[in-house]
Amino acid sequence: MQRRSLVPHLLLAGLFAFFAAFLLYPIWLTIASGFESSDGGFTLYHVFDVFRDEASRRGLFNALGIAVATTILSFVIGLPLAILAARFDFRGKGVMSALILVPLILPPFVGAIGLHHLLGRTGAINTLLINMGFIEQGVDFIGQGGFWAIVFVEALHLYPILYLNATAALANLDPALEEAAENLGASPWRRFKDVVLPLIRPGLFAGATIVFIWSFTELGTPLMFNYQDVTPVQIFNGIKEMAASKQPYALTAVLLLCAVGFYVLGKLVFGGKAYAMYA
Repeated sequence: MQRRSLVPHLLLAGLFAFFAAFLLYPIWLTIASGFESSDGGFTLYHVFDVFRDEASRRGLFNALGIAVATTILSFVIGLPLAILAARFDFRGKGVMSALILVPLILPPFVGAIGLHHLLGRTGAINTLLINMGFIEQGVDFIGQGGFWAIVFVEALHLYPILYLNATAALANLDPALEEAAENLGASPWRRFKDVVLPLIRPGLFAGATIVFIWSFTELGTPLMFNYQDVTPVQIFNGIKEMAASKQPYALTAVLLLCAVGFYVLGKLVFGGKAYAMYA
């Protein structure tokens, strides 16, 4: 019995050692360079310099805007689909559930390439309009940068994460609670707002957290749209072009701290506590 009780602790210690060696230590090596002075000591100059630089501040605000907009759009897409999957039975439901998860297979930048081929100046829509005689030359529907195109592509890729969490939360909901509210005369919208939504809020927060942090730190999609004014692309360009500069590493540290800070703030404001249910 004593030997068997040691197995979980040994496995836990092994997992901690693995993640410390291959995850935490590389992250520390990256962000530590942002706090290193020219003589090898500790300094906050490079971190403060990130907030003094207008381009870096604009990149952080744009990354935050993309993350917020992507999370909201993922809610708009994923939550109704989760309610449909959890509350209704209809022919083809299994096929629909499988198709909903298809975007998880492909990375977001693949969707960015497809959107370029569809809406770009030489894309399929422009080719069709030119062939039909409506326009003489292609129109760049995406434009330079493409903030909303990035939001659209990332939301289409990430909404299944929120959908899965919402579906699981709805499946674990005790139907007696809604029935009690219905017996008291609550309308469907009132039952959803006052009963269902508070009970599934921890599950929604879990999915929204993944979507938010993923889109906040996403590099591939902004690169495909040549959107330079966003923090992940600025870090990528800085490390690639100025290997001796400390600013990209300080920017990485700021991005990581912002992601952790936004998670803690969201946990305090939106996370709430989970409610135990008998069913």
